[in-house]
Amino acid sequence: MNKNDLVKKVENLIQERKYPDIKTILPLHPEDIAELIDKLSTSAYKLFVFRLVAYDKAVDVFECLSTEEEEEMLKSLTGKEIREILNEMSPDDRTELFEEMPAELVKRFINLLSPEERKVAVEILNYPPECVGRLLTPDFVQLYEGMNVEEALAHIKNVGIKKETVYYSYVLDRETKLIGIVSLKKLVLADSTTKISEIMYKDVIKVSALTDQEEAANIFKHYDLLVLPVVDNNNKLLGIVTFDDLVDVLEEETTEDFERIAAVVPVEKPYMEASFFELLWKRSLWLIILVVLSSASSGVMKSYGGVIQRWISLTFFLPILIATGGNAGMQSAMMVIRGLTTGDIGIKDFFKVVLRESLLGFSIGIILAIVGLIRVIIQEGDGLLSISVGVAIGFTVTFAAVVGAALPIIFRRLHLDPALMSGPLITTIVDIAGIFIYFQIALFLLGS
Repeated sequence: MNKNDLVKKVENLIQERKYPDIKTILPLHPEDIAELIDKLSTSAYKLFVFRLVAYDKAVDVFECLSTEEEEEMLKSLTGKEIREILNEMSPDDRTELFEEMPAELVKRFINLLSPEERKVAVEILNYPPECVGRLLTPDFVQLYEGMNVEEALAHIKNVGIKKETVYYSYVLDRETKLIGIVSLKKLVLADSTTKISEIMYKDVIKVSALTDQEEAANIFKHYDLLVLPVVDNNNKLLGIVTFDDLVDVLEEETTEDFERIAAVVPVEKPYMEASFFELLWKRSLWLIILVVLSSASSGVMKSYGGVIQRWISLTFFLPILIATGGNAGMQSAMMVIRGLTTGDIGIKDFFKVVLRESLLGFSIGIILAIVGLIRVIIQEGDGLLSISVGVAIGFTVTFAAVVGAALPIIFRRLHLDPALMSGPLITTIVDIAGIFIYFQIALFLLGS
């Protein structure tokens, strides 16, 4: 049966008190069970189905729930159930849950952890919110260079079940400093008497616990990694970050960038879960700012009232100029923001990027100027007017390309998100400048 039918079936069985039948139709995978629980209509149903999940699978199902669902469910579970779940959760997933909860609840739940897990939870929560330290888990397999392959494999079999991953093991010295990494494939294929120091890879890609999460995600992508070790200032291994955690970061960052580019204050909740007034405020804030900024364009037009009265046909082509300039600025901004996000462009490339975009803008401007000139001649048949419009389009597109390229890099230099240079904001800036350029050129060519 499909997912919606399964939800209805489970709710009907609950109402009919046919509880054993529910166990027989529950999905096999934790992700699918979590999705089923999420779609149930009431909190009571969700809690009831969760309690029907087998003990050895319950924590996996819990980790697959949204943080909102996890928090709601913890309020209904017994102290013993909460203690078992929180202590069995992976540290990174538990940290994500704690980040979304009120401080009072976090203190209460941290006290339910074992001394060892409590120490780990507090250490991770003490890292700044956007750094890699918030994502790390200390559940990694550690080996020592003096071990041989047989000893290493025996150690992995003994401790591996409780670790985040066994595909890679990390080789430490006596001071727990990271000196190498060895894959499970190498261990399995190597001779049992071979020393770990002989087969380990010494040039380990690693990051500091204070590394920005987005930067770490780019390192994952650049080096095609599955796991990234996290070290302190003394090169001591603190833990690892797995790719699935960074995928969530990339998704969040991409969503925020899209929202900012669209002039929306980032909404932390899914669209259907955000309240009407929350969406109203976060979508209207930037629009209010843009309305205030756009009022400057009316002031510019007012100052050229004499030119407009004499050449009323100038206003016919003003929308073309504004739209073309805004689109050109958006193109440049998107290219540069994308380059900054992926690491293809850095702050040091400012002048190179601006020069490149100015040349592109100038070339595109010439093409569009010719198109605009022909367009005006066909409609108005006025040579001077067509030249004015064409030249204005060319200058505006060039200006828009430079602005669209420069502002995101300037924002990055100021340690601000380049995506704040949203499409509507750049369009507004280009509109004001474009109107000024347009009428100034008309004033020069056509006279007042």
